[in-house]
Amino acid sequence: MKIKNLLKIVFLCSILFVSGVFAKQVFASQSKSKKTLTITVNGYDVTLSKEGIFNSQNVKQLNSTNQNSITIKNSKSVNSVKIDDKEINVNDKSTFKLKEISSSSKIKISVMYSGENSYRNYYINSLSKDFPKYTVTANSPYDGDYYLTTHNEEYNFVFKLNNKGNIVFYKEVESNPFDFKKITTDDGKVRYGYLLQDKDSTKRISSVGYSPTYLVILDENYNEINKITMEKNKNIESGTELENHDFIYINDNHYIVSSYQKSKATNIPSNLNKGNSSYVVNSVLQEIKDGKVVWQWESIDHEKLYKESVEQNNFSEKSDTSLDYVHFNSMTIDPKDGNLICSFRNLDEVIKLDRKTGEIIWTLGGLGDEFNLTDNQKFSRQHNARITDDGYITLYDNGVKNKSTRVIKIKLDEENKKVTEYRSYDINDYYKYMGSVQEIDSEKDVFLVGTGGKAGEKQDLVAMEKDFSNDKVYFRFSFKSGESMYRCYKIQ
Repeated sequence: MKIKNLLKIVFLCSILFVSGVFAKQVFASQSKSKKTLTITVNGYDVTLSKEGIFNSQNVKQLNSTNQNSITIKNSKSVNSVKIDDKEINVNDKSTFKLKEISSSSKIKISVMYSGENSYRNYYINSLSKDFPKYTVTANSPYDGDYYLTTHNEEYNFVFKLNNKGNIVFYKEVESNPFDFKKITTDDGKVRYGYLLQDKDSTKRISSVGYSPTYLVILDENYNEINKITMEKNKNIESGTELENHDFIYINDNHYIVSSYQKSKATNIPSNLNKGNSSYVVNSVLQEIKDGKVVWQWESIDHEKLYKESVEQNNFSEKSDTSLDYVHFNSMTIDPKDGNLICSFRNLDEVIKLDRKTGEIIWTLGGLGDEFNLTDNQKFSRQHNARITDDGYITLYDNGVKNKSTRVIKIKLDEENKKVTEYRSYDINDYYKYMGSVQEIDSEKDVFLVGTGGKAGEKQDLVAMEKDFSNDKVYFRFSFKSGESMYRCYKIQ
């Protein structure tokens, strides 16, 4: 009995040994035959090593509106490459077009390596698996694409959706993006731009609600062509970071940008500072043309703004914390006269600035109001002042005073300082921070609203296109994470 058991053990050990040797040989053979394809897709490197649809990989940027570029980096080890069964040039940059971008759509890359006579198939996700989960409904009768950004997600993106709610472009970015939009320059070129948070935390002014950024410009094919910061002028050094709220891009050599700067204020009225020289956040606007500053505006040059501040204005208290007493958050060029209409959240004011002298032309709202707004017409902590094609100002009134957010549309008689028309549209909710509004139909009450953010709450809505006259929503977007979004646009 003992001999039989011993023979069984010897037999099993022999089987295991042979199996081990065989397995080792198989794995060694597989490892030896393993091949790797290194490619660049739309400027970003990708290494493909695992075959099969279940091993599909992400890329940083794709679109279904234009051609996508691809370059084979290890072309010397490759005989042939096909993209979705269409052969491409392995020795030069090639292009391919996507029918769609979706979580279920893959791009097949077939490769025949040197010394082989069959193709190996790799797969790329048309929509990155890192893209945050979202919900969208879209049935708008108005043409245009929606331009949106993520905010504080694990992975951040700028992206656009078509009128059916399908993603047609996305680009993964390394930090929070803001204000992504399509631009048609004054000389007819198509550009795309967004502000990107600078990851260097030492550049941030502490305890202030903003992000240091730089402006990224893409060409008509979504290729990055420029990164823009401030230029040297007065107390501003070249390369100084921007802030995240807005920019105006006139053409490739002409733009208006903004920055927040920590400054020691020496001109605060004595009845406000009681002898204390406070640090404040100086809102700086620069118009740059051909690399030179042609106009610069600074909030600290205007003494009256100190007494009109309604938040972050404890000038008499000694502190190293910078007081964000004006908080610039939007600018737009008035086509009538070329001057700038700007929104300042912590003043509750929209101010028109002379684009030559820097003087304040008029003030709407807040303590400096020159248009005699009624209590119902007054707004608080507003964002995104814009001019419509027919000369109205639209405004996203966050409504901090009444804890009720709304859209405002207002017509001004600037010469006589009068309000000639006024309309408001309730959001039926309260969004304390951020937000935007864009008029979609001037003859009807249709607006695209970026809701902004709630105070410390998750939210189930970040953007909607709504006809307020019949309470009909044509577009609705939200992140499943409950995160917010700074601003959105609809652009043809």
